Amino acid sequence: MLEKTFFMIKPDGVARGLENEVFSRVEKAELKILLKRLIFLTEELAKALYLPHFGKPFYAGLIKFITSGPVIVSLLEGEDAINKVRLLMGATDPRSAGKGTIRGDLKEENILSPEGIMKNIVHGSDGAESARRELAIFFKEKWNEN
Repeated sequence: MLEKTFFMIKPDGVARGLENEVFSRVEKAELKILLKRLIFLTEELAKALYLPHFGKPFYAGLIKFITSGPVIVSLLEGEDAINKVRLLMGATDPRSAGKGTIRGDLKEENILSPEGIMKNIVHGSDGAESARRELAIFFKEKWNEN
């Protein structure tokens, strides 16, 4: 099934200049990059993105980390795109991410940010509902569910 999903390179990935490597892997996975842009997340955008984590112990550190530098947000499309992106990224904890995944292959030796947040390079929607919600946050002027 043809799907659209949200995908982001986090501040740690952008700071390390991993954009070309990451998006090359996206394209090799037969996912089309429909929209892509470099932005600084405002606190408001960060809180909207991570609303599902509100109230969790790591929430404040996550907001601080994700607003600490530029990110690259993108809208991807492809067959089974959400699942493909999840597999491409690998496990949330880069130490557990398999070989051949973005998080597994590109992890840093020190994976914790100064805020104690795991630096895992990328974020991708974890399901159809979160994809709709996240795409609407970042691409509301251009994104259409159809």
